[in-house]
Amino acid sequence: MLKSIEMTGATRDDAIQKALNTLGLDRDDVSVEVLDNGKKGIFGFGASDAKVRVTYEVPDEKPQVQEPQIDENIEEVCDATEINEPVEEKVSKLPDLSEIALDDPRRTTPHLVKAAPKSTKPSEKPHKEHQEREPIVPYITPVPMADELVSENAKQAVKFIDGLLEKLGIEGKATVLDISEPDHIKIDISGKDMGQVIGRRGDTLDAIQYLTSLVLNQNSEEHLRLTIDTENYRAKRAESLERLARKMAVKVCKYHRAMTLEPMNPYERRIIHASLQNFRGVTTHSTGTEPARRVVISPDGSARPPRRGFHPRKK
Repeated sequence: MLKSIEMTGATRDDAIQKALNTLGLDRDDVSVEVLDNGKKGIFGFGASDAKVRVTYEVPDEKPQVQEPQIDENIEEVCDATEINEPVEEKVSKLPDLSEIALDDPRRTTPHLVKAAPKSTKPSEKPHKEHQEREPIVPYITPVPMADELVSENAKQAVKFIDGLLEKLGIEGKATVLDISEPDHIKIDISGKDMGQVIGRRGDTLDAIQYLTSLVLNQNSEEHLRLTIDTENYRAKRAESLERLARKMAVKVCKYHRAMTLEPMNPYERRIIHASLQNFRGVTTHSTGTEPARRVVISPDGSARPPRRGFHPRKK
């Protein structure tokens, strides 16, 4: 069952955080709808708080089953002599079944069949192998590329990253990976505390990648792609987004109601779309403008704007 609360705050993020603190839930457990972005005002005049509606799921209430009442005076109804009669005497009064022919149509005793002994062996049912889905972003073991194979552009990118880490006071070292391609350079950053490099939900890592990409393509004739990672964060984040997408898709199918996810960058939105591409009963599209563009998961068949490069699934 879905429930929702409305919360206000100085900013949209403050309102969302207040709602999460009130509910005791994580951001991935709820769906947020922005009702009012609020206004900053001028010198404090004309300012208004932001307002959001946070939707969350609670377990369905089970109907209370009334326990049967036992009559305390039930012994008065029973025959005391029958209750106190020894078990041996009751057994002696039973008819001798051996004297009754099983094929006698006049018998009044039910046909008793000896139950087969229960097997102690576990039931041998065909085991259905679980087919795991291939991850959208695979985990890798960082293997450095040989120095003689590293291009000048890649060396320039590594030099920029090392200098940037030094300016930020972070102990880390950038390395070009052997899985790099001529038009796609992949760099891994290693060090003691890479949490500072990753930042909140990868914001710092994305910023480092963006700045390095600008430097890399500044003097390059053709556009070079660049991917910077550390401690397989990209694969972990993609795995988390895929779980979130499928969790929300199950809720959409259950309640037949569209749900909007939090704002994401284009890379993370593509992961959500790819995760639910073959998920029956739902469809996805993006709405809003950058940087607040969001993914909407809606029941299949509902009206939605066409997604660029989208092809309907074959039924």
